[in-house]
Amino acid sequence: MRCAMTMQQWKPREIIVHERVRTDPVVLNIIHACGGTRVAYVESGLPQDIMRSSRILEKTKGFLATILAGKQVMYVGPAESVVDKFDIKDHRLVCPHFDRLKLASNGCFYSCEWCYLRLTCRTVRPYITVHAEYDRIHEKLSKMLQESSRDIMYNSGEMADSLSLDHLTGAGRSFIPFFGGTPNGYLFMLTKSANVDHLLDLPHNGHTILAWSVNAPAVSRMYETGAPPFEDRIEAAYRAQQAGYRIRLRLDPIIPVRSWKNLYRETVRNIFSRVAPERLTLGTLRFEKGFYNMRETIFSPESGLAAYVEKMGPMFEQDSEGRVGKYSFDRQQRVEIFSFVIEEIRRYSKCPIAICKEAADVWDALGMDLSDCRCVCQLDSANMTA
Repeated sequence: MRCAMTMQQWKPREIIVHERVRTDPVVLNIIHACGGTRVAYVESGLPQDIMRSSRILEKTKGFLATILAGKQVMYVGPAESVVDKFDIKDHRLVCPHFDRLKLASNGCFYSCEWCYLRLTCRTVRPYITVHAEYDRIHEKLSKMLQESSRDIMYNSGEMADSLSLDHLTGAGRSFIPFFGGTPNGYLFMLTKSANVDHLLDLPHNGHTILAWSVNAPAVSRMYETGAPPFEDRIEAAYRAQQAGYRIRLRLDPIIPVRSWKNLYRETVRNIFSRVAPERLTLGTLRFEKGFYNMRETIFSPESGLAAYVEKMGPMFEQDSEGRVGKYSFDRQQRVEIFSFVIEEIRRYSKCPIAICKEAADVWDALGMDLSDCRCVCQLDSANMTA
């Protein structure tokens, strides 16, 4: 398995391997690339057994400390439940479903303050998970695509960063040519990484879409600890676009920090001075109720993000099941934020724009078409009028 060590030289401090994949090429590649790193083997994929085998997690106490310590631990396991569908439960939020390909899950080694995976997975599985057995995954995908009468795009960046671990796992060099050789299969890779040089010569045949999550450089420096700076991400997107890849961007979450209009105006200008994304998705800061309720303990004290969260409230009235949707800024402020950024984008491009996990009335206020949702996670579009 060829796997170039590129710009992102991160290595875990501890590798835990399921016995079933002890000799898998993915495992051997990771261990070889991380020479000197402690390796432990487990016969069970249960979280408690993995954590018991970790010297790092065994001696770490406290919620936030465990989350951060777990970013130094990589678990490599079998290809179980790797392919599934994502569908948001609260359908008052406009969010089209999509097919997921979980080559990695439980997050990555970046420490972005607002990442929902801090709570969604890491309270139970506070370690990075990588799934091996690529041949087995290829077989499953081939069967699904052969049985499908439609094109299918698989999102590999919803449970983890698609490229941050690629210098160790070699996932891109395995799956990009695979999808490039299918008539109806597409791969969607969402990332903050600049880890692309080893992908530029691959026969993608237009069947891999690379998308970058970006933010205003000043906001990124404050809240996206460990992730490459904005400039490096845009440069990586430029190199990928020059190699013929389809490029998309997420400007998300937009935060109304001091002088936010100037910051995001300059960010949009810098995006389009270097790349021509085929579509963009925008989002504001938003959290699930559980995340919101833990705002005093889930953020790093020095980040200051809790101060913005204090200004948030439920997006909806409580429904029959007691749900209030996500917590975010009030509707008027969200419309103001989106209106401003969309106007700035339109100075440079007519590309499709979507807004992420938002209310239908916000779409209406912005004059956006719910029947033609062209989010970056969709191969084409989705009708969200229902």
